[in-house]
Amino acid sequence: MNYFRVMELSEIIDKAFNHPIKDGNARILLKLQPLECEVENSAPDFISVREDEVFLKIQPTNESNLHVEKFDELLPLKLLNESKEGTFAAFEFEEGSIWFDIDVEFVKDIWIDDLMFSIESKNPRYLAYYIKSLDHQLEWLQPDIRTKEIQSMSISTKKFKPPKISGKETFTSKEVIRCADMLARSIKKIDLRTGGAFIKLNTDKGRLEPLIISVAEKLGYIIEPLDKDDIASLEAKGKNVSHSIYLRRA
Repeated sequence: MNYFRVMELSEIIDKAFNHPIKDGNARILLKLQPLECEVENSAPDFISVREDEVFLKIQPTNESNLHVEKFDELLPLKLLNESKEGTFAAFEFEEGSIWFDIDVEFVKDIWIDDLMFSIESKNPRYLAYYIKSLDHQLEWLQPDIRTKEIQSMSISTKKFKPPKISGKETFTSKEVIRCADMLARSIKKIDLRTGGAFIKLNTDKGRLEPLIISVAEKLGYIIEPLDKDDIASLEAKGKNVSHSIYLRRA
């Protein structure tokens, strides 16, 4: 079933197509699929994921100067299921989508930007969540010049990408050396004929991923996490992998 198609019936989307848009503005409709994440619980005898309250935080990347008031909000998430061990969980944003208006000149900025997603816990001392999968869709809405009827101009479907370093994170020298070592070993696996390779990285449940990706980018390489279907397919062939690495081509 196409999740985005089912969401067309939602009340939020209905309002997005009917609430007037001011002159000079455009509307962005952001649709969110259920998300999957790894869970780290330092006190499983004291609290569980089912007892927690979790929220989704959305931000533009640090390369963008765009400010969206809607992104100042924390979106409450509903638990769909979790693994027996409590190390994996799936959540959904019950409303399914949000929309916001921006100056039409900024549409390009948000269209080419990769949004940053993170999960915030009501009990961050004990529970931490690391997003592994979150497909989302951006739809650009604009009034017709003649009829003023709000129409869809373009749609872009994207997959979650780990955020780059924002400058607020702190890493120990030991962690930096560890990441440099993983990156060095990964580079050696690149096939010069294809310019890439599949690799396995231990990212400490995603916490080190921004550091590895940012350092690789500075050196001219692209590291991207594989989606679960690709991982399963490669594991069936006997390969233990989690990411791909490619030499950035000019």
